[in-house]
Amino acid sequence: MADASVPTLRPSELERLAQLDEHNELSADQVRSSSQRMGVPEEDLWRWLEDRRSASAPTRRIDVPERPPAHVEVPDPPTAHVDVSDPTTTRVEVPDPPTTRIDVPDPPTTRIDGPEPPTRHVGYGEINHRQSRIITLPEAAGGGLLPQISDGDVTTFRADAYRSLPPEEFARIDAVYADGIQLACRWLAEHTGRSCRHDLNQNGVGSWLGPRGAGLAEYMLSVLQPRLSVPDRFQQGAGLVDEWNDILSLYRFLGGLVADSPSRGHTITRLRGAQAAFLLHGMRLDLPPDLAYSVGPGLTTVPIDDDLVARVRARTADPVDAAAIVTALFTGATAMELNAIPCVALAADALIFNGPIGYTHAPDLYVWVIPPSARPLLYEARVHQESRPTPNTKLFAGAIGGAGFRLRRLAAACEVTLPDLYHWHHSWIREAGLLRKSEQSTPVRNTDLLFGLKLAPRPRRRRAR
Repeated sequence: MADASVPTLRPSELERLAQLDEHNELSADQVRSSSQRMGVPEEDLWRWLEDRRSASAPTRRIDVPERPPAHVEVPDPPTAHVDVSDPTTTRVEVPDPPTTRIDVPDPPTTRIDGPEPPTRHVGYGEINHRQSRIITLPEAAGGGLLPQISDGDVTTFRADAYRSLPPEEFARIDAVYADGIQLACRWLAEHTGRSCRHDLNQNGVGSWLGPRGAGLAEYMLSVLQPRLSVPDRFQQGAGLVDEWNDILSLYRFLGGLVADSPSRGHTITRLRGAQAAFLLHGMRLDLPPDLAYSVGPGLTTVPIDDDLVARVRARTADPVDAAAIVTALFTGATAMELNAIPCVALAADALIFNGPIGYTHAPDLYVWVIPPSARPLLYEARVHQESRPTPNTKLFAGAIGGAGFRLRRLAAACEVTLPDLYHWHHSWIREAGLLRKSEQSTPVRNTDLLFGLKLAPRPRRRRAR
C-alpha cells in the first residue's frame, strides 16, 4: 500500500506510465507492478500505451531535393536521299459492314444487409478513436463478479459483450447493465418530476438538482464557504441551477450509483447502463474515456459489506478508529485528505467538504458517498468527537497518524488490506465533473447504439476466432 500524502500528490497509474513512456524510462517491471495495482492485465496496459503512442505520434516530413533530368547529347543519324517517282494511287470505296445490336440486360445487383459499423462518436469530444476490446479483470475470478467486460464506451459496450462473450456471461453483464439503467431512470424521474418515456428526442434540460436537493445544496455550501461567491438563494425546481449545486448533485449521483458495487467490472457496467439511460432521456452523461483503467471509488477501492463492518467493530475499541478504517477502504483517500475531513462534512449519505487546501472552482468539491453498511460507523464517530470535553472539529482526529502510520497499524489489527491511495483530483468522478462543460454534438444512432439502449434487435455475432 502506497501513500500519496507527502510531499507531493501522486499521479494516477496511467499518468505515471505515460510520463515514463514519454521520457523513455518505462520498463516491463513498472508495467507489471501497475497491472497488479490496477487489477487489469499487463497486455492491456501495453496495448493502451501503443494506442497512445500512435495517437500522439507527429507526422514526419522529409524534404528530398529534386534531381535534374539527365541530358545526353546524341548526334542525329545521317540521312540517305534517293529520288523515286511517286506511284499512281488507286482508290477503292468499301462500304462499312452492317452493325448488329443486341440488348443484354444488366446483371442483377446483389444487396447484403449487414450491421452498421460501430458508432465511435456520440456527442463525445474524442478525436483519435481506438477499437474496443474485451478485457479480463484478474481480481474478478469466480463468484458472482464480472471477469470480462468491454473497454469501449456506451455506444458499443453492450454489443461488444454480446458478440464476444458466451451467452451465460453476456446475461450476467446485461443484468448489471439493466440495473444501471433502472437506477438512473429512477433518479431522473425523482429529480425532474417526469416519467421515463425512453425517447431519444425528448431533449431534457440536463438539470442535476431536483426540488428536494436544493435545500441540501444550500446548507452544505453555506457550511463549506467556498472561496468563490455564490448566490444567496438557489432556484427551486426547474430552470437554471448554480454550477456548485450542479456538481454537488452530479457527484452524489455517481457516487451513489457505485457505493455498493462489489467489483470494478460491476462499477463500469453499471455506469455504462446509466449513460444509456441518460441518452434515452435526451441527455448526455460524460465519463472519462479510459474508464476501465481509471482510479477512484468503485474501481480501486474495497467493497464494504456487513461482515467487514462487524469485523472492524469487534477489533477496535474507539468508534473513530473504526470509522477511519472503513472510510479509507471505500474512498481510497490519502492520509492528508482523511485528516482534513471536518465533522460538518458528514451529511445524510455522503462526506462533502472542500479538501485539505480548499478549492477554487466547482469540480474540485469533494463528495464521497458512504456505503449503507458504513453509515452507522461514521455517525457514531461524529457523535464521539463532538461529545468530548473539548470537541474535535475533525472527524478522524487521532485515528490517522502522521503519514497514515497509525491507520495502517489499525488495518493490520482488523486484518483488512488498505487499497492504493489516490488523491481525489485523480479520481474518475472528478474527471466526470471536468467534462460537464464539454461541447455536445448531435448523437449518432446506429445498430450498436440502439441495441445498447435496448431499442433494436441483436447485432450479428462475430465469427469465432
